[in-house]
Amino acid sequence: MTIESLPKSGRLERILSGVDYFKPVATRRGFMQKLLLAGGGAVAATGLGKVANVFASDPVIDFGNAAVGAERIAVAFYSNALGETSSFGIAADLAKGTLLNSGHRVYFDAARNQEDNHRSTLESLGLDFPFKVFEFPAGTFDTATAMLAFGEKLEVVFIGAYLGAILAAASAANSTIAVVAAEICGVESSHRILIRDIAGDNPPNDRFYEGGNFDSFSVPAPNSVLGNAGTRSVVYASAGDAVNALLALGIKPIS
Repeated sequence: MTIESLPKSGRLERILSGVDYFKPVATRRGFMQKLLLAGGGAVAATGLGKVANVFASDPVIDFGNAAVGAERIAVAFYSNALGETSSFGIAADLAKGTLLNSGHRVYFDAARNQEDNHRSTLESLGLDFPFKVFEFPAGTFDTATAMLAFGEKLEVVFIGAYLGAILAAASAANSTIAVVAAEICGVESSHRILIRDIAGDNPPNDRFYEGGNFDSFSVPAPNSVLGNAGTRSVVYASAGDAVNALLALGIKPIS
């Protein structure tokens, strides 16, 4: 049986099995389950080769390609929260009513512009992700409380992904990606704090460090000290790990 004659899910598994990250059966099957359940037939039918290509080059490029997808998700999130359409979201996800006051809408509008500029910058480096349109879990934009809670989780994943990209780029002596990732990571950190501030979390700046699993030096674990009680972002070891974390939030790639 050739790969072309396999069912779409079988074809996808065969493609992914040739990628180092997905060679373990448990890793491959877990990713496929999330991806296929999330996107259904549309995901399986769209660009099978492109899915493999995201994780088939080198760790630095893998992170860069995944970051393009993350930034598209970010643009969709902030646009949806504002009740405004974007190229990367669906109409059904637009906020049900006004979730933010006028001052907080300015924060979110600025954040959307920042995320879209990040996307454009990454794409200008020749990076890409096979999906452009994303759906969020039901209820994400029904209330301010639900939206803000989801937004913080989203930014935590973004921070961990960019920290992982910095480490990968530094190891490969790719200063361009390392610098871009570091500059974007700083802005994502500010977004997390702004979301916590809007939500009334005290203090919104609750971390001494964004990530706590560096091997090169020891950082203090979260504790009761003011400003150090926040759970740190996972520093993702691979782009695949970061994408899996986004899928685990219930985000569905549509097309």
